[in-house]
Amino acid sequence: MGHFYDDPDFSYQDYWKNRNYEHQCEVLAIRTLLTDRHFNRGIDIGGGFGRLSKLIAGYSRHTVLVEPSQKQRLIAKKLLKDTKIEILAGKADKTRQKDSSLDLAVLVRVMHHLPDINSTLAEVHRILKPGGVAVIEFASVLNLKSRISSLLSGRPILLVPIDRRRMVNVRNQTIPFVNHHPITFQKILLRNGFSIQKILSVSNFRGLPLKSLRLEKILQPMLGKLYFGPSIFILAKRESL
Repeated sequence: MGHFYDDPDFSYQDYWKNRNYEHQCEVLAIRTLLTDRHFNRGIDIGGGFGRLSKLIAGYSRHTVLVEPSQKQRLIAKKLLKDTKIEILAGKADKTRQKDSSLDLAVLVRVMHHLPDINSTLAEVHRILKPGGVAVIEFASVLNLKSRISSLLSGRPILLVPIDRRRMVNVRNQTIPFVNHHPITFQKILLRNGFSIQKILSVSNFRGLPLKSLRLEKILQPMLGKLYFGPSIFILAKRESL
C-alpha cells in the first residue's frame, strides 16, 4: 500500500484534518482497551505519519512505528522527533521484528486494506510474546448503515465475509478498501492463535449531526456486542498455536 500513500498529490495528514471526531473515538477505544496497562515493547503497525504513535508510546517503554510508505515515515520523523519512538520500514505482514520480541501490537486503519488478513495476523502472532496483546481495528460490513442498505436493496450483507471496494486517487492509483464481517474476522483471529478479550464499536455517531464523545465512551463497549459502528476494535491475546 506504500505507493498510494507515497503519492505527492495525496496528503494523509489533510485527510485527517476534518476527522477529529473519528480520531478522538479511536483514542478513546485504545485507552479503554489498554486502561492502565504498561508494556516493555510496543509496535504501531502501519501507523502512517504517527497519528496514534505517541498515544501507544504512553503504554510501552520502547515503541516502534513500522510503515511501508517512505513519505509517511519522513513525516513521522519530523512529527515525532522529540520522542524516542523508533521509525522503521516494514509491512503489516513483514514487520522485520524478531520472533516473540514484543508485548503490544496496535493495528488501526490497516485491515481495511487487506482482503486476506491471515498473513498479517500470523505475523502479529509471530512477533508477540506469549500472553502479549494486540489492539486490532477493522471496518465492519455489519455497521448500521450497511444493514439498512441491505434491507432496502435486498442484498444479503449479513452473509458476506468481506465487502470489497476500491479507492482511486488523482493519478488513478487504486487501493483496496475492505469491510470485514466481524464473525469471520474473529474466526480467523482464533485460527491464528489469538483469544478475544474485548470488542468495542467505534465512531458510532459518524455521519450523524450528534457527535458526542461522552456518549461514544459509554456506548463503545455496549454496542460492540452488536457490531453497530463502522469501526470495530478488538483486544486480542496471543496464545500458543
